[in-house]
Amino acid sequence: MNTIGSKISDLRKQANMSLQGLADQVDVSKAAIQQYENGTSMPGNQILKRIATVLGVDFWEFFRVPKFNISIESVKFRDGNKLNNATEEENEVKKHVLSIVKNYLELESILEAKIDFENPIEDFIVHSNADVEKAVKKVRRKWKIGNAPIDSLTELLEDKGIKIIALERDTKSGGLSGWVNNIPLIVINNSGAHKRETTRKRFTIAHELGHLLMKFDITNISEDLEEIFCNRFAAAFLFVDEVAFEKFGKNRTSISLGELKDLKETYGISIQSIIFRLSSLKLIDDTIKQEIIKSYDLLLDNGDEHFGNYTKSEEAPIRFRKLIRIALTEKRIEKNKASELSGIPIDELQNLAIKNFDLI
Repeated sequence: MNTIGSKISDLRKQANMSLQGLADQVDVSKAAIQQYENGTSMPGNQILKRIATVLGVDFWEFFRVPKFNISIESVKFRDGNKLNNATEEENEVKKHVLSIVKNYLELESILEAKIDFENPIEDFIVHSNADVEKAVKKVRRKWKIGNAPIDSLTELLEDKGIKIIALERDTKSGGLSGWVNNIPLIVINNSGAHKRETTRKRFTIAHELGHLLMKFDITNISEDLEEIFCNRFAAAFLFVDEVAFEKFGKNRTSISLGELKDLKETYGISIQSIIFRLSSLKLIDDTIKQEIIKSYDLLLDNGDEHFGNYTKSEEAPIRFRKLIRIALTEKRIEKNKASELSGIPIDELQNLAIKNFDLI
């Protein structure tokens, strides 16, 4: 989408001006104007101001975009957990989310910063736990992250075109996922356990990612089994089986809670999830699993509630705020518009762009 280039072209033609004529008055080459119009190059703000003057329009005309019309019916959410007062809560969440997404799309349009989402396992059908493990490996391979820890899950997913929206709702729902006009989004509830423990938030985000990416054999997979598969996807995505085999698969006679603590701090997955992950991979039997759980519960009972802290990321969405900063820095929007889109008071917006240095 080349909004600015298209507007330059339309306004130039409306003024009955040739490419060379506009180039001469703006003091750039004809080729430069052609590149601006076809989107292979973007004019800097100073050149764009000269183009606006020559064409007799306001500078901001290049950045005005139509309002996005998104209906509530176009949103389909899947509950990660059961909701209190489900219908009422879903309607409230949808209303809030739609407002945020509309602003997000408008801001992306202004900056021509839309990221087209591509599902890396679009044609892969999941039938079993083994398929879930295969799905995770396909996603990690296509996203070029190998078996490495994912320091910031939200940043990774935002860079892939998934909208992450944080709310704080007094419900039992930890997260929801859905689509708005073919745009995937994950809604994360920052209340309750997610506020206390980042690893739980990461697991919920990864679980909802499983709902977005995986396609199931619907004739044989119930909703309950789908939830189980998405839990497995989350654990596998955060802690790949090959890493688990490397650390616990050969000649091990015991496992310490200290090792699990280190894994939690490195991979951002809770100790409980690591224990169940090792069990699901048959690296420990049920007896050992129960012994580890008992020892860990005893540790928690003795007051060490946060045994191991994940500090690499708070898993807060950041892309929208970054785009607001870019829009202000590039003078693509005025402060009142930035405040309208972001909900940030005007007097606080100065913190996003303290000093600008024109790169001309």
